[in-house]
Amino acid sequence: MEEAEKDAIVEYSSDDLNYFIEGATLLATGGGGPKEVAKDLLDQSGVTSVKTIPSQSVPNYMKIAMTGQVFAPSAIWSNMDFTSALNSYNSLVPEGSVRGVLPIEVGAVNGIVPAIIAGMTDSFLIAGAQIDRSMSQMDMGLFQKNVGFNNLHMVTKDGEVAAEIPYAPQATDAMVLETDILNTMNNHPGFQGVGGFASYSMTGADLKHHYDKGLLIGNTFDYAIKLGRSMDAPDFENQVLNTIQEHTGPAYRPYQLFKGYLVNAAEQAHAQDYGCVDFITSDPTSCTGARIYYSNENMIAYHLLWVLVQGVPTPLELGPMVIGPDAVSYLLMEGESQHFKQGHSFSNEAFDTTHGDPDFFRAHEIELIGIPEPRLRTKAILDSFTREITTTRNAFDQPYTGSFIPIEQLNSLCPRIDMPRAEGTLGGDGHITLTTGIPGAEIRYTLDGTEPNQDAQLYTEPIPSSTLSGCDINAKLFHNNGLPDLSLCVSFPTL
Repeated sequence: MEEAEKDAIVEYSSDDLNYFIEGATLLATGGGGPKEVAKDLLDQSGVTSVKTIPSQSVPNYMKIAMTGQVFAPSAIWSNMDFTSALNSYNSLVPEGSVRGVLPIEVGAVNGIVPAIIAGMTDSFLIAGAQIDRSMSQMDMGLFQKNVGFNNLHMVTKDGEVAAEIPYAPQATDAMVLETDILNTMNNHPGFQGVGGFASYSMTGADLKHHYDKGLLIGNTFDYAIKLGRSMDAPDFENQVLNTIQEHTGPAYRPYQLFKGYLVNAAEQAHAQDYGCVDFITSDPTSCTGARIYYSNENMIAYHLLWVLVQGVPTPLELGPMVIGPDAVSYLLMEGESQHFKQGHSFSNEAFDTTHGDPDFFRAHEIELIGIPEPRLRTKAILDSFTREITTTRNAFDQPYTGSFIPIEQLNSLCPRIDMPRAEGTLGGDGHITLTTGIPGAEIRYTLDGTEPNQDAQLYTEPIPSSTLSGCDINAKLFHNNGLPDLSLCVSFPTL
């Protein structure tokens, strides 16, 4: 290596790798695997340090392959394996050369497995990644329709070659590769629901070319490590938010979306884990809440209003607060147990009784943090998330026909609705209030479901719930700041 290349090498310690797992869990909540599994895999591997190098500094002659795993989080608990990915990497990038491991994404398991492989093979971990958080299914992210994937190697943990597929040089539709990976994993008994793979073999010169074209995001592992460290600070909330802000830059900021407690959780295990979780605010005077539909990682989060319907607390789904690929992540605000620590994040598995403790989150406050991901707002990635959101909501008989709206618009350009909480219940009655965060903006509304215009009823005081029973309220902001307006639509049942 040349001196400049040697100077760019950074060695991650065991502490760094564990901090990475913590930070990656926040960035990819549920996607990329549970952090408990990631920590166990790291312990099993015996890896205590890893040499890393940034994409722009790799030697031109370095031989590199993208390496990762495909699994539902519920499957990897019973098949904690990194050796199929290790065998696949060794099959595609043989010993005897300077080697590099390119992570497919930043996630607890799917980030630590490439690090483990690098440590066990004396290879270099490429410290950036193609995406800085886990994604729905395993769409090849920024590589989609840009980079030829040329080959696929999948070797079981027992060393049996399950797939060794060459592709034409012009093959750039990564959905073909993804389908072959999934089919191989699902059809070969040696994988047991957890499939390691290696693909996109390339040289260092190729990798630098892809980086220069903006197809890789630099410093993603360092970002996750900084987040992990910030969680142990006494003022962890501010430190986590500041670390995110530093990474996203001044044009975007993280959002403190919601604080509250778990109410309900449901999950269905498929190739992905589909789930739906409901929360109620920790403000005892408010009936606001949140609902998250997820497919491994968080996909879409909605505002909720908990109302009393015939005396029963019932959540009404309002407009979205975050739509993937923008991220919504969990931060534990209080309490500690064997698996959960104040200031740290956790995956969606925490709400499932098999591997988590939903009762813990019914009694301990969590915060939802929204993270804008402008670099991931490409057509291919938006199509991927729209497909997954639709599939996930369909699993709960909730059709989806929406489209992507950036988090910064969702959380500033739509009226907010609330209702006083009835004493001793989760729901409310009496009247609703409408508010806005835009100074000078008017709120106008209709009760027949039609779109409000400048002549619609002006909101000036709380609206009695008796007026809303069985009605569709549609509220909208009117202002002069030139920004688009988003409507709040709520269908009230007979209360």
